Amino acid sequence: MGFFDFLKPPQNPMGEIFEKISNSIFPKGDKDIDAGTNELLHILNNKIDYNTAKSIFLKSVVISRISESFDKERLRAHLAGYCLNHFNDAQVVSYYNYLVALSAAMTIHRRTPSEVKRNGDIYSW
Repeated sequence: MGFFDFLKPPQNPMGEIFEKISNSIFPKGDKDIDAGTNELLHILNNKIDYNTAKSIFLKSVVISRISESFDKERLRAHLAGYCLNHFNDAQVVSYYNYLVALSAAMTIHRRTPSEVKRNGDIYSW
């Protein structure tokens, strides 16, 4: 600890945890976040603004990765808390499929969100 360390603001433990989670989920930073946000905008037919989509995407990815059992109903319950009104039933299913594809790409194949591409109704990496 340096002499002037007491002048630094105290660390926010939740902020540190979120940063670690974010770095593991989005190793390419903004490139990964932009890719996921743009896919959500595509799923929602661009009916919301970019910043709203980004917020939804970030929260949803974290929930999908930390939930013990992530399924369509878990996603729907998560979205119901703040943004389900932006989705119809088919869009919830499409978004769920995207989040599952992301999870598989990241955990099994070590790909990042920016490496996951949509090909019709399926995702590949």
